[in-house]
Amino acid sequence: MDIHEDVAEYIAKVLEEKTYPEQAYKSSSGILSFSRRVGNERLIDACRCAQSFGQYGYRVIEEILNKRLDKLKLEDEATRIPNHKNIRGKDYYQ
Repeated sequence: MDIHEDVAEYIAKVLEEKTYPEQAYKSSSGILSFSRRVGNERLIDACRCAQSFGQYGYRVIEEILNKRLDKLKLEDEATRIPNHKNIRGKDYYQ
């Protein structure tokens, strides 16, 4: 089974966050088991979502998947305001 780099990065962060190795192993194993239940794509999206919130753990991924938050696409870039003559810009307010 190949692990996507985003999932591997998330698992590494879970391992860092947990105090006891047993907890880290159980959390990591549980997170990886979601790929069999919901599929790789949903797990990848859930890990990306949780990482964007800075939350690491099994329960976080479980909640994201149960509430289908992984289906919501994260905005990769901020909304860009188009140039227009009525928009003054940052230099105007100095």
